Amino acid sequence: MCEQKDGLHIIEDQILVEVVDLETGEVLGDGEQGEITYTTLLKHARPNIRFRSGDIGWIDRSPCKCGRTTTRLHIQGRKDEMFIVSAVNVFPSDVEYVVRNDEGTTGEYRIRVYDENYTTKYEVSVERAFGSDEPYDEVAKRVEGELKTHTGVRPAKVIVYDTGKLGVSAEHKAKRFIDERKKNN
Repeated sequence: MCEQKDGLHIIEDQILVEVVDLETGEVLGDGEQGEITYTTLLKHARPNIRFRSGDIGWIDRSPCKCGRTTTRLHIQGRKDEMFIVSAVNVFPSDVEYVVRNDEGTTGEYRIRVYDENYTTKYEVSVERAFGSDEPYDEVAKRVEGELKTHTGVRPAKVIVYDTGKLGVSAEHKAKRFIDERKKNN
């Protein structure tokens, strides 16, 4: 990625990058979002041919502001963490963007995805900023609105905790994505 931070520049004489439809595997056009596939062009002993990466994104062939003219790759998220709510693809990175840019929260979050009445729903837990006296329900309402604006779909619930209450695991990493849909399938 260059200093413009507008996608990853691809070395096109060494690797072919394509974006394919998640269901059909058909190649999509520039700017269309799908699963990223890679074909190595120089590896002879163990080549990768249309290796499906599990990354969701799109490619951009327009010249970059840095002056390079190579194709750029934009990664939106992971296929295994994407969830669909009311026909809208939602990625944890979308939620992270909203929460990290909200000054009334610490930036920590947790997403819980679940099925209810044959419909996928999600809720987001956040931490109120340290020292804030803003009421919890106001923080929740604001974050809920920001999520609706950014993702196109409102969460079922936003839960607000005090700073440090979302916790970390034994590896000192927060568990941010909980998918409870698999338990019902």
